[in-house]
Amino acid sequence: MSLLVVNSCAQRLRWILALAAVPLLAACGSSEPGCIDPDEPYLAARNNAQLQVPDGMTQPNRAEALTIPAEKAAAGKAGSNACLDAPPSYFRSTGTVARSPEEVVASWAQAWANREADAVVALYSAQFVAPTDSAGSAAWLEQRREQVATGPVPDPMVQGLKVEPDGADRRVVSFTQRFGTNALKKQLVLVRESASWRIVEEKVTM
Repeated sequence: MSLLVVNSCAQRLRWILALAAVPLLAACGSSEPGCIDPDEPYLAARNNAQLQVPDGMTQPNRAEALTIPAEKAAAGKAGSNACLDAPPSYFRSTGTVARSPEEVVASWAQAWANREADAVVALYSAQFVAPTDSAGSAAWLEQRREQVATGPVPDPMVQGLKVEPDGADRRVVSFTQRFGTNALKKQLVLVRESASWRIVEEKVTM
């Protein structure tokens, strides 16, 4: 075999390998947040069938049950390896799934620490009652929005969280919120609204 033939074959082989590597390099250099690994354990999660309550027993309250959402393929892509456009935000709940009072308070504190004023105000009920008579509820919430956006930043987690029932759809939540070295004891009253919980009262207890 002549040297010219060998060089031609080697050059052709290099072109084949280069073309085969293009899809792999494109995938590695993608700006997508990440692709779904079909071997991830969470992909095997499924909703359990609803339990059948025996005759004569009370049906349990399923208002706060969590439902695994159906998998959706990314736009323009198909298959289990489709890349996610963006991870869902913890603070952008649609209200279709009930969240516990503890989760709402955790969201409230974390969103405040992140200066997400809209997310904080969204956790207050339309029936919210301002803690002082000098300002109406709407004006008070606007002050809270400005406070979250420009004021001191609290710790992302509250301390000593305690939840006490005050009727079937009302909870009184007590905790300590820290702003650096300053600590405020607070109390939030939450009510269940549209399968979720919203803040209707807030006050500083110390």
